[in-house]
Amino acid sequence: MPEAVVLGDLELDRVTGLVIDESRKLAVHRWPGADGDIVQDMGMAAARIWLTGVAIGDDAGARLEQVRGAMQAGEPLDFTASAAVASNIDQIVIAALRVTQPPGRVNFYDYQMELVRYVPPPPPAAAGFNVGALAAIGAGIDASALDAVAGAAGALGTAAGAMTALDDALNAAKDAVEMAKSAAAFVEQAVALAEGLQGLEKVFSAVAKVLAAWGD
Repeated sequence: MPEAVVLGDLELDRVTGLVIDESRKLAVHRWPGADGDIVQDMGMAAARIWLTGVAIGDDAGARLEQVRGAMQAGEPLDFTASAAVASNIDQIVIAALRVTQPPGRVNFYDYQMELVRYVPPPPPAAAGFNVGALAAIGAGIDASALDAVAGAAGALGTAAGAMTALDDALNAAKDAVEMAKSAAAFVEQAVALAEGLQGLEKVFSAVAKVLAAWGD
């Protein structure tokens, strides 16, 4: 019975063969004079899946063209196949596609497909620091520390207001000093005027005496 395979939203209902290849990434280093080699295990390699099948019907060409467009886009597709349940493969990327049409067969295609298991990349890291850890750091900040920061901000605002009030008081004192100086100058002028009037009074008195003597 053909294997039912679903790639994204496209069902390949006539898959005649399905092979899953899984392996580990092992780096083998030769060690001179040692019995054997040093093997470095670098984890699991990406699983590869080989599909073979046939596409039949009036829409066979359109369905294969849809598969070809997905391969060119290079976007991961959801993968479902009963034979792949044990492999825990959820998403794949189409790595290769080969389509042949037998002579004399209309709307009949043989296809071969190579799929590679897709694993989402890890979050980006900046200078060795995981950017995703910033959220955890922000969540771990103590509320009392935030209150202290808010209190410091309020104290700074109060100090700024006090400095403004002090500056206004100094400006008012300067204005009062200038007004006092102007008042002192006015008093000096008034005294000088008064002294001048007293001098004129003496002159007028002397003139009056002279006129009185002249009349006698």
